[in-house]
Amino acid sequence: MAKTKLPPLHILLTPLGSTVDIILAPLDKWRPEIIFAFTSMEDSIQRVEQNLLHAWSTNCGPDGPPDVRKVPIEEPWLANTIQDVMAAFDQIIEATIQEFPHREIKWHVSVTGGTNLMAIGMAFSAATHLMEVYYTLPGDKHPELRSTPNKLVVDIPLFEQLGPAVHLLRKSPTKVKIYELLKKSPTPLRVEAIVKKSLTTDKAVYAQLKPMVKHGLLTKGDGSTYTTTTTGDLAYQRWKGSTTS
Repeated sequence: MAKTKLPPLHILLTPLGSTVDIILAPLDKWRPEIIFAFTSMEDSIQRVEQNLLHAWSTNCGPDGPPDVRKVPIEEPWLANTIQDVMAAFDQIIEATIQEFPHREIKWHVSVTGGTNLMAIGMAFSAATHLMEVYYTLPGDKHPELRSTPNKLVVDIPLFEQLGPAVHLLRKSPTKVKIYELLKKSPTPLRVEAIVKKSLTTDKAVYAQLKPMVKHGLLTKGDGSTYTTTTTGDLAYQRWKGSTTS
């Protein structure tokens, strides 16, 4: 008999200061099983755990409240705070993969909460590991969204897309050529126009466009037209500045 495939394991990694309500929105959206809270504040951990048992209990997954694990960053305002966060982050990733070797893990990294230095460390770590990053809108400033907390989550795809987008350009002169064609065009281009300008075939162009759209270099519009994106421009500038690396 075939083994039942386990559902993905959703894990939050978040800085945590005195404001604990930042946990509610991602809790409501992803129903995580584990929350890694980077913090120096034990009382904030305790308040999160109490809210999970009471006020936030209906926002938890079918298995109940997630396991809240404190990641101590004792003085999160020092010159080495970013490095401390990144080092702890790396250790968590390695240890968690070993802990759950047969589970698909969905990582969700917050840049809301704690000190600004902690948020920077989380952003750098997420970019290194190509993980999902999100920001949580303050509920008191968006009362129209508070009844559905998951809508307070703002996904930031740049952190997942930028590294792979630069890699695509570095390993494929053809993709660079197509990108430059689209970038210079005053209007979005159809595949037929790209084929004509690049002197290749429809099949070859489609094969190049698909991963470029997937990784955020291009966007596909109405009428199967293609245009460049801000993420694409960022990736292109990094490729252009370091074409031999």
